Amino acid sequence: MADYTKTTNFTAKDGLSTGDPLKLIKGSYFDTEFDAIATAITSKYDTNDIASQAQAEALSSNTVLMTPGRVNDVLADNASMLQDIQALTDPGVDTVLGWDNSATSVIGFTLGAGLEFSTTTINLADAVAGAGLVIASSILAVGAGNGLTVNADDVAITDAAATTSNPIDISSGAFTLDLTALTTMTGNDLAAGDLIYVDDGGVSKAVKVEEAGMRTQTAQATQTLAAADMNTIMEFTATATLTLPSGLPVGVPVVLNMKHATQVLTVLSDTGITLVSVNHPAGATAEQDTVNAGGTALIYQTAASVWCISGDISD
Repeated sequence: MADYTKTTNFTAKDGLSTGDPLKLIKGSYFDTEFDAIATAITSKYDTNDIASQAQAEALSSNTVLMTPGRVNDVLADNASMLQDIQALTDPGVDTVLGWDNSATSVIGFTLGAGLEFSTTTINLADAVAGAGLVIASSILAVGAGNGLTVNADDVAITDAAATTSNPIDISSGAFTLDLTALTTMTGNDLAAGDLIYVDDGGVSKAVKVEEAGMRTQTAQATQTLAAADMNTIMEFTATATLTLPSGLPVGVPVVLNMKHATQVLTVLSDTGITLVSVNHPAGATAEQDTVNAGGTALIYQTAASVWCISGDISD
């Protein structure tokens, strides 16, 4: 776009003497001036050179003019994102703008506890973030605890031995459960309401001490005692024989109940197994005792191949 610059100083000619050849105005002078004016006019933008709304929204043309109205069209076409940014005033309360592509619109992220705006950045603000975590002086810190250390740029799990109150042992990044390190107690230390924790098929559960009784197995028949029968009450309702093998846990009791008015339960020691009772106090192999009708007896092992029986029994 060229600007018009005057070539001939016509006013200066008025001061020249009559007859001076420079006082004359030639046609070529007018041509020179008008040509310069025409060039300047034709190189200027006119109303036809103002961007249409389509051109403004396309943001691609370099040969048209943008008016304030067309600028507003561009802002509106872009979901007012630029207008929203321009409207931001207080960096302490404004949101962080983002673009939701699925909704084709802008979204605002509100900074919560522990984050604050400075003039040009988003910082961590001093705040208690939770157990073991704290934000102070714009630094998120992890309180070093049992098995945790905080380095310059990371939080690491370090070796930690199990203690009397913590059964977790961490060694070379591997976690193990060390129950031997826990404070132990005797059975007499247990009181009503204390809980015993057990694994119920992979699910941790607790049972009250006063409710931790023996399991009951009803409608039992002739069989050889098995590991699954230990620490149970076995109820028989018809004549049957119970064979006592070796290899079951020593010291774990089994209660036998003969729930019948006339029929009895025969308790037989297996080959090589010693059976001790009031009927053969010194113990003998290949022996047997009978739990009387309606009677109850207790059996348990004192050694790998030695069973004892007492209660409502006969030889």
